[in-house]
Amino acid sequence: MAVLALLLVRGALCQETDVDPNRVFTTDLRWERVTGAPHSEKLQYSYGTLVILYLDGVYAEIKASFIKTNNKLPFRLNLNEGYIVRLGTWSRTDDAILIRTQSREVMREGIIQKTPIGQVSSSVPEAVLPGPLTANTCRLEHPSTTHIADAIVCTGLTVFHPHHAINLSDFPSIVRRIVEKQKSGTKPSTR
Repeated sequence: MAVLALLLVRGALCQETDVDPNRVFTTDLRWERVTGAPHSEKLQYSYGTLVILYLDGVYAEIKASFIKTNNKLPFRLNLNEGYIVRLGTWSRTDDAILIRTQSREVMREGIIQKTPIGQVSSSVPEAVLPGPLTANTCRLEHPSTTHIADAIVCTGLTVFHPHHAINLSDFPSIVRRIVEKQKSGTKPSTR
């Protein structure tokens, strides 16, 4: 009986930390071939934003790069070139096609900027973290019972439900760690 209880608790913890792919959205990703990659490889990259609307009301957003090796494998969130994380909450409104988000910048890792002459690494300006709270009311385009909507349109950000699987790398564990620190009252580090 104790073993069964342990397995149930362990299963619940695993389910709690898994990200539902129906709650993941990205900006429109424009793929470019990686310069210098062998022609036999179909290695491509894109820059964009990924949003996760967790079932418990946590809103997570990351601006980063993505890597794709071919169309058969999931493309991957790339946390090696820098990123910006925003966290907060989301909730449905009384209107079935609107949601409300509140978020703030909570983490920065060195950012790569794309310029006309190539990619340049830039140090992130020393701004106070967490950043100011931003509220947004967003419209759900073609609401769905499985994946919330085909698209979510907010002021300054439109994200789409992806047609291909995404490897989220360590992003869910980063979100979990920051949320836990916020609950305990300590400030998240900029890493």
